[in-house]
Amino acid sequence: MQKIYPDNTRTALEVFRLYEASGEYFDISNPAHVTRDSIVIGQSEAVTNGYFVGSACIGCKLCYFVCPQKCIDISVKPVVIDQSCCLHCGRCVEICPKQTIEKRGYR
Repeated sequence: MQKIYPDNTRTALEVFRLYEASGEYFDISNPAHVTRDSIVIGQSEAVTNGYFVGSACIGCKLCYFVCPQKCIDISVKPVVIDQSCCLHCGRCVEICPKQTIEKRGYR
């Protein structure tokens, strides 16, 4: 940094302040159980992104079998996707015979 910003480099780094932001992060430290969560800085609101199952679900369980995380609760109908473990791969959407799974929250 000293070569790029001579003298007091601390003031140069003030350019990179974040006052407001929202996003998501993945914890991939355990590949068998990847988790996802939101992060918010400032007054921003967290947006829940993900795949959600509609009421037209017939409980066929095909989505569960193609899910690499097995994060779909098939004990209820409509089935429920655990957003904290979902990788957003979209395999569930592709296989759903009723096309009742939708992607929400993306801008």
